[in-house]
Amino acid sequence: MYFVFSDVHGCYNEMKEMLKLWDRQNEKLIYLGDMVDRGYNSLGVIKTMMELKKQYGNQVVILKGNHDEMFTDWLFLDPFSRSMNYYNGLHETIKSFYQNDKIKFQKDTRKQRADYIKRNFPDVVQFIRDLPLYYETETSIFVHAGINLKNTQWKEEKQSLLWIRDEFFHSPIKSKKRIFFGHTPTQFLNKDKSNDIWVSKYGDKIGIDGGCVFGGQLNGVKINRDGEIKAIIKVPRKK
Repeated sequence: MYFVFSDVHGCYNEMKEMLKLWDRQNEKLIYLGDMVDRGYNSLGVIKTMMELKKQYGNQVVILKGNHDEMFTDWLFLDPFSRSMNYYNGLHETIKSFYQNDKIKFQKDTRKQRADYIKRNFPDVVQFIRDLPLYYETETSIFVHAGINLKNTQWKEEKQSLLWIRDEFFHSPIKSKKRIFFGHTPTQFLNKDKSNDIWVSKYGDKIGIDGGCVFGGQLNGVKINRDGEIKAIIKVPRKK
């Protein structure tokens, strides 16, 4: 069995509630990316994921999301580019690394903030940079954004794995394997605008990003080895 969820975006307490429902003895945990940005405790989310990976090894799969990559990329940009790319909730992510030192956070320049994180949290930075972009079984594909169904070499399309939207979920091509993805909040996919999981017409694509950080919910699914959904979990936004 697999326990799958995605797009926490710093919603630490909601993530902790979700993890209480994970059967650590019988389920492999698969997280579909975007630990950071917009929410109130990105660092707490990252540290929890790091600890789970350390404790459970191959029983835990943590994939990289586009926001995770944007965060670590930002740390190494030149000053001008760093200023131009300070958006999409990154401010809240950086702030979480300063924890209780709000005065220093307010005084530091963006360069100083980047240097502070690289200097004090090198293990966190390396952990995120090393995350895989997809996980595949005999029946299912797990990925942050989706895949380019037109390309048989989709595994090599990093941009698609992290960013693709319409070209993927509106594609008339039916995937041979079920694809579980996050990235796009399901309220933009469901006809009723709900935050519940979205299932494509052919049942081959399953979107699970419930838009928690936007006031929606964290969605989780328990699936069997054949890619069949056995349970759906909903954790509403608490803060």
